[in-house]
Amino acid sequence: MKVSLDMVLKDIPGQLVKALEPISEYGGNIISIVHLREAIKGGRVPVHITFEVKDPDRLNKIVNELEKRDIWVSKLGEVKRKEKIVVVITGHIVDTDLRDTIDRLNEIEGVMVADVALAMPDPEKESSARMEIEVSGHAKVKKALERLEEIAEEKDLFIIKSLWGGRQ
Repeated sequence: MKVSLDMVLKDIPGQLVKALEPISEYGGNIISIVHLREAIKGGRVPVHITFEVKDPDRLNKIVNELEKRDIWVSKLGEVKRKEKIVVVITGHIVDTDLRDTIDRLNEIEGVMVADVALAMPDPEKESSARMEIEVSGHAKVKKALERLEEIAEEKDLFIIKSLWGGRQ
């Protein structure tokens, strides 16, 4: 999981290292650090860190260790990620109501059809559509693809899925 953490450190040498040690100790992978030196108040410096950690239990251990070290955690939250699935659908897409297909995907919480490009060379023949679907997390990817497969079977459409390299 990706985590965003705001903390306040004492303005003395070695405090940033002292704050990073628990993240490393519990398997966190630091993505970015913003040290707001110009915002010192009361002898303390705000720092924003974004990192990845495997599970909430490890995150709790990190926060507890920071507090033991007199590091104030002022804000903590999981960073929500959107992931993208790209599919190509072929068949009688327009005749089987493309809008209905999009609406049925969009009704899944955390799933949104972000873009559709339609190629229809002849109104009497099959067409194809490239569809970009944004999802919020791995479980939603699976749910969106399952729904799309149900719709395709019902409407006699063919789906080509992109290779998806999402993380857990």
